[in-house]
Amino acid sequence: MKPYFLFDAIIQSDKASSFITSAKALIALLKIDAIPFKGSKSDLGSEMIGLDRTRFYLRNAYNISLASIEQRDILCVENSSFNSLAMTKEALLNDFSLKNEIEEKLKKENIVLNLEANIYKLEEVLLEEIGLTNLEAMIKHPFDKFNVALFFGTSACRTKKHTDINHTATLLDMVKVKRIKYASAYESDGFEVFEASTLLAKQLASKVMLDMFDNAADFVLATDARSFAMFDFHQEALEKVAQRDIELSVLTLSQVLLLAFGIVDKKKIGLDSHKIDATLV
Repeated sequence: MKPYFLFDAIIQSDKASSFITSAKALIALLKIDAIPFKGSKSDLGSEMIGLDRTRFYLRNAYNISLASIEQRDILCVENSSFNSLAMTKEALLNDFSLKNEIEEKLKKENIVLNLEANIYKLEEVLLEEIGLTNLEAMIKHPFDKFNVALFFGTSACRTKKHTDINHTATLLDMVKVKRIKYASAYESDGFEVFEASTLLAKQLASKVMLDMFDNAADFVLATDARSFAMFDFHQEALEKVAQRDIELSVLTLSQVLLLAFGIVDKKKIGLDSHKIDATLV
């Protein structure tokens, strides 16, 4: 089994902490060699490229170099951090001028640029390290009575090269949950404009959530910490803007798998930190 660093310095970590809590529980259950990534710098989100390109690449290059020095790959449990790291590695490998710029700036932080570490998504690691057959054998409570709204948002379009839903789809099919079809799966969750216009952000997010609700979703599977924050932490505010009840639980993939495996301790899998109760538990 490969050694990994669990990337735990996710964006919106105060509002989406269950991504890390549930991932740690799943990793411990499956005995995956993924330890906390001490000393890593927090993800800024791919939006930062347009605001401060150098800062975006420098921060992610620092994390990749740190992991490379320790000879561990990086395991990401949500899309924002994965996309940021993957985009940075690709850019530095293909842009000599950018690589030199970042290399010189890293020297000031006493870090030698090293791009050997690979970036993985949790879904990929589960299927490669544990295997579908072994995972299926662990299922005690399939989700065959539930409908899920799988959300990727506009960030998936911007980072299309690094977005692959096949592994996620395979694991959702494994637990027998039905994925609903709805028009807003790749629309904005509102996060990008939240600071500039809170009202617009809530309008965009509420539109997506009502689309999920009206298409009979029992819960939302958030693949990105930013979306989780918008749909769970701000959901009550979204209801006020929409002037309708939503009351949709928002879960991470790790939580869905742990519940399917029979782990129902809310604190252990991070459900106690949600603003909206997971009524399907």
